[in-house]
Amino acid sequence: MDRRRTRLRRDRLTYPGTVSTGRAFVVYTGLRIILLLAVGGLLYLTGARGLLLILLSFLVSGALSLVWLDRPRSQMSAGVGKAIGRVNERIDAAAASEDDLQEIDVTDEPADETSALEGESHPEPKSGQQ
Repeated sequence: MDRRRTRLRRDRLTYPGTVSTGRAFVVYTGLRIILLLAVGGLLYLTGARGLLLILLSFLVSGALSLVWLDRPRSQMSAGVGKAIGRVNERIDAAAASEDDLQEIDVTDEPADETSALEGESHPEPKSGQQ
């Protein structure tokens, strides 16, 4: 049974999208913050101070996160993509139901009233009469 749990854990880690969207977002954000603080600490020890320390910390940690945090970023983006897809499906379903309701309203109108209006003819005054 322990092998089965280990295999399931490995599957969760190797396949993007198996982690919940919220958890993937928290993990990625936490790792970015830790990387930023670690790079900032190292730059502080090398003598960088003030605005230079802040700018270099963001630049270096951003570059490193592109390489080191590729898997958490792909998991997060897959989760966000799924969440946006669900929202788009809800919007499409609501629009389709609204269209159906409009079609029902149009088809429910009695045909007699529309044909009676179309069939009414108003005599036009002759040019000599007023």
